[in-house]
Amino acid sequence: MMYKLTPSDVLGLQEPFTAYSLQMITASREGVSRLDFVDFASKIKHSVQSLSAIIPASYSSLTKKKVYNLETSERIFELAELYAYGRDVFGTIENFNSWLHTESLPLGGQTPFSLLDTSFGIALVKQELGRIDHGIFA
Repeated sequence: MMYKLTPSDVLGLQEPFTAYSLQMITASREGVSRLDFVDFASKIKHSVQSLSAIIPASYSSLTKKKVYNLETSERIFELAELYAYGRDVFGTIENFNSWLHTESLPLGGQTPFSLLDTSFGIALVKQELGRIDHGIFA
């Protein structure tokens, strides 16, 4: 049996994320367990309730279901990738969270966190992280 990748595992990856893409696809299809999600939420210093604002599932579903559907699991893995990148750019999860909750002029005056409820928003936040990582400030 192959080891199942969890969102918390993604936080610890040292290799490029693309090396794990097939494992993330498989894990998303199988569904992220509630226990793995709660562990991930704890590691990124968020409550399940605060993450329910950006995950395509209600707070009630996130706390009751044992295994999440493909859409919810995929978003959790997208967030895990984003948090791993943000931690690398800002040095700590705490610093990244601080940036996520600060209004950003390049992002239209919105907080980056408010954009994380869509894949497009996640991609936009990743682009901004790339600019910061390369020293390009707007």
